[in-house]
Amino acid sequence: MLFEIFHYFHTFDIEEMSQLNMTNIFYRNGIIILASSLLAVAFMSWHYNNEVEIYLLFLSIFCFMVSYRFSHEYKFKNSPANLIKRNGNMIEFSRLKTVPFVKKSAQVNVSVSRMSTVNIGRNCLSVIVDGNGNGYDFQLVGSDIEIKQHVESLFTEQEKLNIDIKSI
Repeated sequence: MLFEIFHYFHTFDIEEMSQLNMTNIFYRNGIIILASSLLAVAFMSWHYNNEVEIYLLFLSIFCFMVSYRFSHEYKFKNSPANLIKRNGNMIEFSRLKTVPFVKKSAQVNVSVSRMSTVNIGRNCLSVIVDGNGNGYDFQLVGSDIEIKQHVESLFTEQEKLNIDIKSI
């Protein structure tokens, strides 16, 4: 019995949850309820025992911070359209914005003429420059189809012939 329970959680896939119509709002609300419960238990413990359970406070703060990952703001800030932009002959890639109060993130500018391969996966993008295997890896929020459509929209037809764009 214990092995079956362990096997279920070990093979658990987020794709299965999407088939059950569990959205980011469900996850976010669940984590916020957990954080609020931990905070309530910490304050009740403080009120009745006259001592603060620090680990409960830190755990509730951590849960509140993790809930940001499932917000609409996080998805909007880290969408392919906001993190990948073209400026002239350069493609500007911004890093994932994981903190709610940060407006800018580290940026990498790559010349279109130096790009040889663009590999696209779920929530990730890899750019190989100069055909030598060296390049950059980026995390994004989006499916491989969304990322591929946005990346292809940034290139002209002639540039698409010179750059190998593939989904992995």
